[in-house]
Amino acid sequence: MTLCKVLFTFCGILLLVACGEGGEVVVPTGPVCQTPLCDRPTLESLGYHPFYRKYVDAGGIPVISSEKTQDRALLVAREIVEEMLAHRPDVFAAMRTRGAYVGIMSRDEVTTDIPEHAHLADDPDVDWDERARGLGGTPQLPITTAGEENLLCLVADRYRGENILVHEFAHAIHLIGIDLVEPQIHSELRNLHASVLALGLWRDTYAGSNPVEYWAEGVQSWFDANQQPQAGVHNHVDTRAELKEYDPLLSTIIERFMGDRDWRPSCPG
Repeated sequence: MTLCKVLFTFCGILLLVACGEGGEVVVPTGPVCQTPLCDRPTLESLGYHPFYRKYVDAGGIPVISSEKTQDRALLVAREIVEEMLAHRPDVFAAMRTRGAYVGIMSRDEVTTDIPEHAHLADDPDVDWDERARGLGGTPQLPITTAGEENLLCLVADRYRGENILVHEFAHAIHLIGIDLVEPQIHSELRNLHASVLALGLWRDTYAGSNPVEYWAEGVQSWFDANQQPQAGVHNHVDTRAELKEYDPLLSTIIERFMGDRDWRPSCPG
């Protein structure tokens, strides 16, 4: 079987250039999907895999799931998508143009249950079901995923205290949307990342690992949705106020695309 070619793998985001065969997707069986967001006809008309049974529209960006995911999780995801893109209609339009969409895993599903990520079951080096509860979208594979347990602050959430969809959708906004309207963002982030590392900022953190994570971790803190300090992962910066003080130049870039509004995701709350 042919594996997807992987460009980069950072903290659960997978940046892919092409998908081949591999993995096996189990289409949901059992009771007919009967909640308000069940909409297989629309999903079929949009060309989505039979695995998906639920659908809600986020300003032209589909938010979808199997029948197992709670409707409430899709509605929370819709709010996050719309609010993160509200400041820049041009970036929002670019996301639609490139076919961005969001898939939500139920608490009983894993990464390789998602049809677009089923091939990862064939990766001999990484157990993606153990490693990731969310992957960011790219132009080549424009689905961003997250788990319902994180969106709804459920007790079973292993990432309690941070919002994974904010992080992963930040990757999608960067690589799918901003890439189209302001392609210089890549060199801008790369140069700034090198500069702040030279100053000693972001040591022993995900944000310090590369420009892609630098952006996504920054956006997560911008929305007060990052974890408390954790050795080798996060420093003390996990809120907008702390980010502005610690890294004002990154804050300026994020504000350009996200604005400086009061909205925050409901989880963590």
